[in-house]
Amino acid sequence: MSILKKENWWIWLLLMLFSNGASDYVLGAILEVYDKDAWYAKWQYWLIGILLFIFPAMIMICIFSLEIMCKSAAKLKVAGHELYLSPYVWILLLIVPIIGWILFMVMILYIKIMTLVMLYKGAGEEYIEKA
Repeated sequence: MSILKKENWWIWLLLMLFSNGASDYVLGAILEVYDKDAWYAKWQYWLIGILLFIFPAMIMICIFSLEIMCKSAAKLKVAGHELYLSPYVWILLLIVPIIGWILFMVMILYIKIMTLVMLYKGAGEEYIEKA
């Protein structure tokens, strides 16, 4: 049984609802979106973030989670990847008060929901390894 099959989309729904965001990391691992040369793979950055009073490490975890979620959505061909793969859009949304913050949350919900919709439509089936 492969978890990326079209009929197993409800497993991803349950994972999203009850795993507190860990489903993004699992989906990223299955879709192989992790990059060994990216910033999050370097232990030095995490050590500096933790040594600087934990707050930078929490921000790094949020950015890491957002990046993996966006890369997974782009790999599943969720519409709008030009927009949500650009870091400038996310930074702009965080800088603009109220409206930007609301749109930030809307974009996160859009990516999460549309990833589930694409799994429901069978977009993940092309990444199932044939044994």
